Amino acid sequence: MDSMDGIDLQDSFVLGWEVSENQFSIQLEASIWPSSVHYAEPKANEYTCYKKAVLTFSDFSSISCVNGQSAIEPTTDIDGSIDYGNIDSFIKTESGFFISACFGNVSISNGKVVLNVCT
Repeated sequence: MDSMDGIDLQDSFVLGWEVSENQFSIQLEASIWPSSVHYAEPKANEYTCYKKAVLTFSDFSSISCVNGQSAIEPTTDIDGSIDYGNIDSFIKTESGFFISACFGNVSISNGKVVLNVCT
């Protein structure tokens, strides 16, 4: 999970998500801190560096409790952009991962996770 170094998911914004039989992708406006290789100086109006990113879980044996995006009401920011809040919890477990956010409390068995940051 080296791709997660310097990424604060609790300060990142969920922009959307997709789930299929073998992949769960979360689109983010990621909060990036100096310890990340993706860090750049924050813009004048930003608390830290924010960049678009995709957090992808794949090759898992099972996934549970993902709410569909259409079932969740997004928040509209003052600039007109929408998001679905933050990631409340992200834990690497013995058997996989646990992630909690607006889409539910999701348990993922086995598999791998990769964060791809857009540059």
